[in-house]
Amino acid sequence: MGYQVGRICYGTEAEAVNSVMTQVVPTIDKDGVLHHPVFNGRTWTYKQQGHEYTVKPTFPQCDPNEYTNAGREIGISMLGAFVVVWIIRAVISTLKILKERDEE
Repeated sequence: MGYQVGRICYGTEAEAVNSVMTQVVPTIDKDGVLHHPVFNGRTWTYKQQGHEYTVKPTFPQCDPNEYTNAGREIGISMLGAFVVVWIIRAVISTLKILKERDEE
């Protein structure tokens, strides 16, 4: 199972956390101090008011192949529809040719 962030399914939790934390916008408090998340090699931390907090977001689980499977199902359905249309056109074309031969 993967970890979903938006519409993207990441294979590992670390990839999902990195994706989210790198998009966090830094803030400046009223004293002019810059607050932003920092990666210390293993975990993400956030310093605020002299305290350091470990950031541990949670994500819903997802199947990394979900969109691939959905695409395959749609593709097979469309291929089937194209084959049916092609067969109908071939039959109609064959009937027209036979009709023209009968008229000659």
